[in-house]
Amino acid sequence: MNCPSCGHENIDGTDRCDNCLAPFRDLDVPRVDSAEGLARSVMEDNLGRLEQEGAITVVPETPVLDVVRLMKRANSGCALVVEEGKLAGIFTEHDVLRKMTGAEARSPTTAVKDLMSPNPEALHEKDSVAVALNKMSTGRYRHIPVKKNDGSYTVTSIKSVLIYIAKEDW
Repeated sequence: MNCPSCGHENIDGTDRCDNCLAPFRDLDVPRVDSAEGLARSVMEDNLGRLEQEGAITVVPETPVLDVVRLMKRANSGCALVVEEGKLAGIFTEHDVLRKMTGAEARSPTTAVKDLMSPNPEALHEKDSVAVALNKMSTGRYRHIPVKKNDGSYTVTSIKSVLIYIAKEDW
């Protein structure tokens, strides 16, 4: 590997240039100032640029069957469980499939708090699209709650990100 600072040829895998001691560890980290097109936009644009779903919000005691009906009516893949204005959990279509069927099937009258994923990671609307993509990828999420400046929540989904990418002429 040639050092970008001095041009010295180094052995691949070294952390510093043998000649000028310039660090190599951050060379592969994407930076906004050197990115173009889609890569630049994903790092610069915040989540407010995405078409976000209005969040279905329910209280923890809501029967799970009622939550599923709300999700179906709204054609939404998740519902946010909010208690006293704070995000307590998220209930997704994956939870319906995993926790309401099979050997551990639950009653439709079970409260959503018993089946939700508690304390979900949430983003802020000023976070970048790249942050959302990273969270979705590493956490294997399809939906992420997003807290707005006014304290309310929306949901960013992988569908929103794909629509954002498809709309632009990169």
